[in-house]
Amino acid sequence: GGFAGPYTVVVVDGDPGGADVREAMARLALEGPRAGIHVVCLAETAAASPTSPVTETYEAACAVSPVFRQCGAVALLSGDVATALRLLRIARTGASPGPQGTQGTQAAPTAPAGPVGHGTLGTVDAVSLAWAERFARALAPLRTDGATGERHARVSAPLPQAARLLDELGLARATPASLMARWAAAADDTEALGGRAQAVLGAGPRGPVTVDLAAEGPHLLVEGPPGSGRTELLRALVASLASAERPDRLGIVLIDGRDNVGSGGGHGEGLRVCTDVPHVTTHLTANDPVRMREFAQSLSAELKRRAELLGRSDFTEWHTGREVSGRMVIQRTAAGAAGPGVISDTGDVDSPPSSTLRLRPGAARRRAGAVPPLPRLVVVVDDLDALVTPPLGSPGRPAAGSVMRALEAVAREGERLGVHLVAATGPGGRTEQTEPARRAALRVTLEAPVPGPDEPAPGRGRLASAEGRSLVFQGGRVTGRIPRTATLRPTVVPLEWHRMGDPPTRRPVRELGNGPTDLALLASALQRTAREVSAAQVPSLL
Repeated sequence: GGFAGPYTVVVVDGDPGGADVREAMARLALEGPRAGIHVVCLAETAAASPTSPVTETYEAACAVSPVFRQCGAVALLSGDVATALRLLRIARTGASPGPQGTQGTQAAPTAPAGPVGHGTLGTVDAVSLAWAERFARALAPLRTDGATGERHARVSAPLPQAARLLDELGLARATPASLMARWAAAADDTEALGGRAQAVLGAGPRGPVTVDLAAEGPHLLVEGPPGSGRTELLRALVASLASAERPDRLGIVLIDGRDNVGSGGGHGEGLRVCTDVPHVTTHLTANDPVRMREFAQSLSAELKRRAELLGRSDFTEWHTGREVSGRMVIQRTAAGAAGPGVISDTGDVDSPPSSTLRLRPGAARRRAGAVPPLPRLVVVVDDLDALVTPPLGSPGRPAAGSVMRALEAVAREGERLGVHLVAATGPGGRTEQTEPARRAALRVTLEAPVPGPDEPAPGRGRLASAEGRSLVFQGGRVTGRIPRTATLRPTVVPLEWHRMGDPPTRRPVRELGNGPTDLALLASALQRTAREVSAAQVPSLL
């Protein structure tokens, strides 16, 4: 049945030198596969084009490295940058024909004769030296499995002073093509039926720090003193959620608890800068009692609608049932299309050979399709304290209680209904006794900012989960200006041997003073992508 492993790969670059070594390597290439040993032989010849005679190129390679002739397959690289690939099998001499003209077995392998046919053409994805170095350093910390109980220290890198969210997302160039690939991967994820709710918070010691509200949540609480980067972290979370899922499978609701956001009160734009993201359906500022009460009623009605639609099922079970039901209907329709009484997609009535008329499955499928979609919904609240204890004289003070009651209902029932709550608050206070704080399985604690050129930027914090997992990170900034790549300077740092497996050192980024922000760049790409995939927006709650 073949060799069961483990396998060994021997790479021979050019002529190994010496008659004994050549003979040993040739025998290894010929007989090694039976023992799980495979040889990869490299031979450099004169430049060849894709139209060069294959035989001449093959003979030239065999002259450079005699071991090359014993390999059972060859790959010829040609072209200006060696990206044209021709893969050929090598025929063996002395093979006796088996039954029905097939190749029979032999007592011992025989020497190859030469390439067979024209082979298979392909194009090699040539990589840069920087990419190869980064890949090699990523592999360097890996170790083989040791004895039972033996553990290897995991390699980590120091946290950067500042982090750019798009770099941590792998979207340094946010384009519709890259976003469509992410949305397509989410649609194919069988463990994320109904929509993904994954977000990258920033840079960690071993790469980006990610939270999954569906699997680890369902709710997230961000705590930190003023100036610690709470609002910026919420903006980054909104941008990250949107880049991971389509707007018709994920809706985002924004609430600014402070009533002076965007009005010159010194608190900036709050979450209003995220309203260009197509996933954002509703933005509420706590300065209009009428809109606040309307929002509380709409959010409560949405929870009630979801509860009636789900029945006794939860969000994941309901979507799993729809997925299975849809596949069964499709298979049943396809099976009936081949026999008598064909089921068409244009009518509602099946005409069998008998005189009895039956409603076809397609009618039930259209009735099921008429059911309103049930996407995931994420409610993001900045400054929950201002809703719990609104200051005296605040215009939204009379209606803050109704909004809080709706948010508490989300905290209690959201996990089953596919509604998640992300709230930012200050340390301590009455907020800690509320339902959103008690039911938050994920918690982020941000540090107070410390001025100084060598101190981290606002956003340094720690992520803690209900299982006790704790991870420090530097929050990714998304409202900074796009990097000024032309002004980057080399970064020189000491590199010790025991840190050779660390990721490459991040270079400081200088931002353009008058360029667009990363959030504006990403929002524009998200809007174009949503139009290209014809993704309908989740209805607003207001």
